[in-house]
Order: sequence, then C-alpha cells, then structure tokens
Amino acid sequence: MTHFTGRATMWDVEVALAAGAALGALHAGWAWRARLYPRSARGRLAAVIDFTWSLPNTAAGVVFLVYALARGNEIDYEFSRHRGVLGLREGVIRGFATTVGPVQAGVALGVDEHEAVHVLQARLFGPLYLPLVAANWVLATVLPYWLLYHDRRRAPIDSVTAYFQRGVYPHCWHEEWAYRVQGTPPA
Repeated sequence: MTHFTGRATMWDVEVALAAGAALGALHAGWAWRARLYPRSARGRLAAVIDFTWSLPNTAAGVVFLVYALARGNEIDYEFSRHRGVLGLREGVIRGFATTVGPVQAGVALGVDEHEAVHVLQARLFGPLYLPLVAANWVLATVLPYWLLYHDRRRAPIDSVTAYFQRGVYPHCWHEEWAYRVQGTPPA
C-alpha cells in the first residue's frame, strides 16, 4: 500500500516534465508547419507567452487539438498562418466555435473576432484563465446573477438546455467580453 505524503517525488516531476515536453513539441510542430506566429516582435511575444505564462492554456489547447484531430477534424493552415491561433475547420461542439488556449475549433466569418478575444484572455490571464472560467461557470449556474439583466424576450429560458445555452453560457465574464467585441450572441 502506498502512503500519500502530499509531496511530489522525482518520478512525479519526471512524468510531468515528459508530458509537458510532449505537448510542447506537438504545439511547436504544428505551429511551425502552420507558420502560426508572425515573424515580428508581436509574433515572437505571442509565442513566448504561449510557451511560458499561458502554458497551461497552450497545453489544454494541444489536448483539445489532438482530440479534435482524432475525430477527423483538420487544421486549416491558410486560416492559421500568422494568426497566432491554430484553426480547425470544423467545430467540436455542434453549432459552436470553441477556443482552448491557442486552438480554435470552427473557423467561420462572424466568429473569428469573438474567438480571438478568448486567445487574448488566455494570454493575459495565463494560468488563472481556465480556473477563472470554470469558477464563473459554476457561479453563473448555481447563482444566476445574469437573470437580473438577461433579455428574456429575445432569449427565453424555457428549458434546461436554454438555461445553459441562452443563460449561463453567454453571461460568463469571458463570453460577455468577447460578445462586446463581436456583437450580441445569437438567440
């Protein structure tokens, strides 16, 4: 029987480093092939941020990317070139574009500006971004503060699905920020 001490062993550190190196190598390979980062100071800065401060988001994005590719999705290299985000041709969740770190599933006119905001948010908030998003989802689900200003006529909450798709989802802080850039969410 193993006793948990709460401290990382050398084996734990080695496994974490190997996993991180593998995810980093995958992202670097796809980024190189797609010419993801512009060859400018801005592009180099985005790459440095993605591989340091925003590394948890980049790693989550690579896991998301591997999952999407395993399901038959394809990288849109033309879309991705010098954009700082790997674009997948199809969405992973039907009817929604989804961005995790520097990976966008579902490239289409009308959503790219919105999804670019999520990439910016991940780079700004770094390791805090995904926990902040998850915490806000939980808060908006159990304490629907958004009902105070939600437009019930345009987007009625008439089912459990509507509660999440028209209520919780568009009213989380990261989505509200992105909708301010792109426009209001569809009803």
